[in-house]
Amino acid sequence: MVSSKLSELEEAIIRYPDVSPFVILKLSMILRGVELTPRALAKVQSEVYNFGFLEPFFIDFEGRTKEKAMPGSILLRDATNVYINYGDPAYTNPYHVDWSDDEGVFPLMDQGETIDSVDFVQRPDFFGKRTGRGVPMEAIADVRTQKLVITAYQHCRLWETGDQCKFCAFFTNSKETPKPGHATDETTSNTEDWRKTREINQEDIYETVREALKERGRFSEIQLSGGLDYGGKELFDNEVDRYIRVLRAIGRDFEGRFSSQLMAPAYSKKQVKRLYDETGLTSYCPNIEVWDEEKSKWLCPGKNKRVGREEWINRTIDAVEIFGKGFVCTQVVGGAELAAPYGFKSVDEALESNFQACEFFAKNGVVFLSTIWRPHYASALGKQPMPPLDYYIRLARGLRQIRKEYGLRAINDDYKHCGNHPDADLERID
Repeated sequence: MVSSKLSELEEAIIRYPDVSPFVILKLSMILRGVELTPRALAKVQSEVYNFGFLEPFFIDFEGRTKEKAMPGSILLRDATNVYINYGDPAYTNPYHVDWSDDEGVFPLMDQGETIDSVDFVQRPDFFGKRTGRGVPMEAIADVRTQKLVITAYQHCRLWETGDQCKFCAFFTNSKETPKPGHATDETTSNTEDWRKTREINQEDIYETVREALKERGRFSEIQLSGGLDYGGKELFDNEVDRYIRVLRAIGRDFEGRFSSQLMAPAYSKKQVKRLYDETGLTSYCPNIEVWDEEKSKWLCPGKNKRVGREEWINRTIDAVEIFGKGFVCTQVVGGAELAAPYGFKSVDEALESNFQACEFFAKNGVVFLSTIWRPHYASALGKQPMPPLDYYIRLARGLRQIRKEYGLRAINDDYKHCGNHPDADLERID
């Protein structure tokens, strides 16, 4: 009997011949979820695949165990990167990755049928090593295929006032216990200090990046992100100061500018200029999250209260004057705008809204991307049904086509880097 997922895949591939079948498979895997069989889980405990036990954004996934480490992203046969939330309890009918000793491959399976073979991003050489202060380096930087990801501030202050983004589950599993070695200054990893600031020590960041760069050819970009911190004399001043300190620490490993992306709030023009002038940063990404005005107010109350949708948009466009066309991006959480009870009632309405946003930003030199909404019980939206596969295929091909018409490419978030943007994956054939 042909599985329902396989039937859906085959129909989608026929319906959309201009979309890579690997991207369609990727979308299906993210929507349905992926679990590792006991054989596969045992295989990925090796030093080739073992990424460890740390979750960089402190999201609780109930299906993970303390006894077994998780691998990195899944790689399809064309090197498409599939970022999976292993152990997400929302998965009810997932794909399964198995291990075959006879063939030496990881089969991707559904209901006993083999869909394809896959692999995993290999464990980087710096994992398992420690900084001079004794901090495990995998506690400092996560890894996508060719991207180092550093979460410099592991907290979001919007949760303090209950106006966090309603689709967000970041930093909901910290349980007041810091991960190893997180610190607040150059000399200490004091637990009480970390609980107050949730900052990673800058010297640890510098040493981790320096060690990662010894693996020549492995990494081509560094991404910096963290939760929102609205404190300071001016809104976000504390956060901007923090990122400048961290970027300067990273910059000690380079001469001049280095391939990098900051995923952060929409700062004032003065703050953005400081980031550009005082560091080696090359790309800036203030995520709009939701385009429609009413849906934005509902889903992102804290951002709207403190900055406002129009000001967020204006600040994003202003940043192009500083970083240049194509080096400022923003993204939506694709599918969240369809969430109950106040989301769009139809896929067509949601797509029209997102395409309107993409064209508006493209006219202003901003790369507009989508990521995929993953409902989580710890978010305000809770567990909800996700939009259909067809919605995500149409969203990806539509955004890619609009950017292409305006001469824009997602150079920071393509298949070699992030793995969270299926519309950017489609640019490989442009």
